[in-house]
Amino acid sequence: MAKNRQKVTVSDIAKRAGVSTATVSNTMNGTGRVSEMTRVKVKQAMEELGFVRDYTAAKLRTGRSRLVGVLVQDIANPFYGEFSASFEAALSNEGYLPIIANIGEDKERQSTLLAEVIAHGVAGIIVSPSANTEVDDLERTFAHEIPVVTFVREIANADFDFVGIDDYRCGELAAKQFLKDAHSQFAVIGGLESSSTGRLRVKGFVDTLRKADIPDHSIVVKQGPQSRNFGREAAVELAETDAPFTAVFCHNDIVAMGATAGFLSRGRVIGEDLSLIGCDNLPEAGIWNPPLTSVETYSRSVGKIAAELIISRINGDTGKHRTVRLEPKLIERQSTFSVAG
Repeated sequence: MAKNRQKVTVSDIAKRAGVSTATVSNTMNGTGRVSEMTRVKVKQAMEELGFVRDYTAAKLRTGRSRLVGVLVQDIANPFYGEFSASFEAALSNEGYLPIIANIGEDKERQSTLLAEVIAHGVAGIIVSPSANTEVDDLERTFAHEIPVVTFVREIANADFDFVGIDDYRCGELAAKQFLKDAHSQFAVIGGLESSSTGRLRVKGFVDTLRKADIPDHSIVVKQGPQSRNFGREAAVELAETDAPFTAVFCHNDIVAMGATAGFLSRGRVIGEDLSLIGCDNLPEAGIWNPPLTSVETYSRSVGKIAAELIISRINGDTGKHRTVRLEPKLIERQSTFSVAG
């Protein structure tokens, strides 16, 4: 039978790292002034001694939770994977741990999981809201005085910090690229009207075309879920119509990848007779066939900023809520071409 290992204490870590117990506590809790060199020494000592922190006991001692709830639509979407990696790293540096939950586009599930993370005693909540979410849907957080940061999707009239991309500008950039390439017939696939991202990306795209005197009958819009399946199905439906479009803007790269397969199944080849632009600039975009022109939405930067905002609120910041909208950038690849020759 294995012998019980003696529990590693803060004093043990301090002795191994050659620092005071107060410095060890400050490093663990993300408090006080601790140099990066000292922080590294303390963490190395913790690893060498096999220290595993008891967060429940820590909360009882300090009255502060080190957990942060994170609610996202689709953790299988690489955008949220990139976001989560950056977010987790930024939280970890301050001694916090995320609890990530998948809510889809289901407001009822969002409400249930919101209650669950609150029951786990989280110190703060980060949420990319499901479609049609309103301020009242997050009312539980008010009762528990838990700070909330929203990301990617904005909630109208919400007094929460927000970080995301300028979605209107995403649509605008895609339209300007198509116009530069001399296209005159267009289609849009994906994006829910009931979410800020879906609504604003389509609006930015259509407004820009209208300003260039493109008539509405030259723009076909098929909004829907941000999924490969929807992208494929919408592409098939569009390909089977008489609409003469040559340029297609997709809500995100996932939709664009589905659309590529759908068009190909009907003999329409991206990069040859159809020009296509996605959004998010996922790592897969550069190795897609053909490499996908996409609007960069900086998922890792969004994750880092979201972590900074929630930590600030957890630490007592009661100032006016902040809105951070990053400027997107179009990355041109082989899925787009000029019809002017």
